Amino acid sequence: MKASTPINIEKLEHELQNHPDINFRSYLINGLRNGFDSMVKYDTWDTKVCKNNYSARSQSTVVSDLIKKECEKGFVYGPFQHSPFPRFRVSPLGVATGKYSDKKRLILDLSSPHNDECLSVNDMIDKSDCSMSYVKIDDAIRIISKCGRKASLSKYDISDAFKICPYKPTQWPLFCFKWKSMYYFYVRLTFGCRSSPKIFDTVSQAVCYIAEKNYKVQHILHLLDDFLTIDHPDEDGERTMAIMMTIFKRLNIPIASHKTVGPTTCLEYLGIILDSQKMETRLPDNKVQRICNFIRKILHKSSCTKRELLQLLGHLNFASRVILPGRSFVSYLINLSTTVKDLSDFVHLSTECRTDLDFWLRFLSNWNGITMFHENEFTSSFDMELFTDAASTIGFGAFFRGKFFYSTWPLELPSLTNNLSIAFLELYPIVVAALLWGPEWSCKRILFWCDNEATVAIVKKGDQKL
Repeated sequence: MKASTPINIEKLEHELQNHPDINFRSYLINGLRNGFDSMVKYDTWDTKVCKNNYSARSQSTVVSDLIKKECEKGFVYGPFQHSPFPRFRVSPLGVATGKYSDKKRLILDLSSPHNDECLSVNDMIDKSDCSMSYVKIDDAIRIISKCGRKASLSKYDISDAFKICPYKPTQWPLFCFKWKSMYYFYVRLTFGCRSSPKIFDTVSQAVCYIAEKNYKVQHILHLLDDFLTIDHPDEDGERTMAIMMTIFKRLNIPIASHKTVGPTTCLEYLGIILDSQKMETRLPDNKVQRICNFIRKILHKSSCTKRELLQLLGHLNFASRVILPGRSFVSYLINLSTTVKDLSDFVHLSTECRTDLDFWLRFLSNWNGITMFHENEFTSSFDMELFTDAASTIGFGAFFRGKFFYSTWPLELPSLTNNLSIAFLELYPIVVAALLWGPEWSCKRILFWCDNEATVAIVKKGDQKL
């Protein structure tokens, strides 16, 4: 038995012959041909057989069907009455159910065993070796803004993404599982393995290189198996889509046809709706409603588990991709989540926590879900003739294109003076200026000049205590 992949390695090697990074090219081609190293750092490890998770044991028919499909596709070898390896690791099987699609997915829990002298497979893989930087929705917005209104958008999705990359045969013993007294093992990258995203991403990087350098596709982004191409409105989006489909077909990389969209001026990418006709991003209505329902559920409790709080943070961080000021209202929740260790531990929902969640709920309940594209470049406040200043003993003021305001500090502030920093005082006129003249700054990124370093840090970070 040897490593296998559906990818046409010879054609891929030909397409990459001029790639400037010889090490990258060699790593990818050798990995596809002979199998990728899983990045496990330990040469010595003991045989360990773990019990399957309850999610698998309670859905016997589902698991059997999923295993059968994995075997038929060549992702898994088995069944065997006895392990084919003298030393092996049997990790727990689990079933992950899509929260909203109800789709069932077989998971090999490579982070088990927990709190055991025997390290899990993931524990034997260095996190730093698997670190990655992912594309952001802002990257797509920046390119669309550059191309202009009515830019052509298309997206593509590799099916069975990780499973097109093989493991090195010597590492197969690390990826075993046991079902109904029979042994199986994965021969392709598994979901749940710490190194899988890093390894698979080399394939996606290669596709992007080939599209850009060999076929002159100007703008292409990817996040693992999801690809997005963007064309100037005067260019032929149909041609770009045809090129991309030709590349995937030529390399024999399977594409999920039901997820292939475009060319169009409006599509959903990374869960966010991009609209180049209206030059805006939108959070889908169903996702706004889900977040609101989750917040209401949490607010009805006096405490929640760390797992629930992290799930909520995931929702809010997702929303912050469109709601740009949103990050200022998750920092406290992030800090709160670090006060306990285990996911099952309970976290008390403090007054500050409830205040932030109330803000989110009020905002989302009254928001239309739309954020306009902002300009790519910053506009200096000097160029806008916008100036602000503050003095603790006198007051504050601002000037904007012939208009101005000034005032002594509000009456309610003197009693708090000893507790207020100069950073707060410098920030105050900036906020007032935004309230008064903000409509005239629509879609702009404004670079304010301030002589207080703390204020600069607050504005940049958006979550600093005053």
